[in-house]
Amino acid sequence: MRVFCVAAIISTVFSASAFAQQCSHGPNEDAVQKGRRQFALSVVRAINTAEANEGKTKVGKYLPLVDLSIDLTKERMQGFEVQFTTDGKSYSFILRDTEDLCHLVFATNELGKIYQGYPIDFGVQPVVKTPTK
Repeated sequence: MRVFCVAAIISTVFSASAFAQQCSHGPNEDAVQKGRRQFALSVVRAINTAEANEGKTKVGKYLPLVDLSIDLTKERMQGFEVQFTTDGKSYSFILRDTEDLCHLVFATNELGKIYQGYPIDFGVQPVVKTPTK
């Protein structure tokens, strides 16, 4: 019985500390984190626009990030991890929030759709766009 009580206490302590670590984005997102999320989304949109206008339309292929007119300097992108690949016919762009304990990610490709998600081992509900009147 004593071992069971100790195990229950330890389990409760670890569960409480894990619960205390909240995701930066979601229902309890504060103004600073909302701004970071909106910034990340604007970067992804800018990549899609630049690839369409500067890449595919202008030169007939998708371009590497360094050839686009998007400012992705280390200072500007602090707190975000950028992953990009292109073969000229297609591209894949992933932007991960490295400061979010739940690792919010935006992803896109040559289709222009933007996806928002989390790793499958986090039970996070996505931030829902609030309707405007």
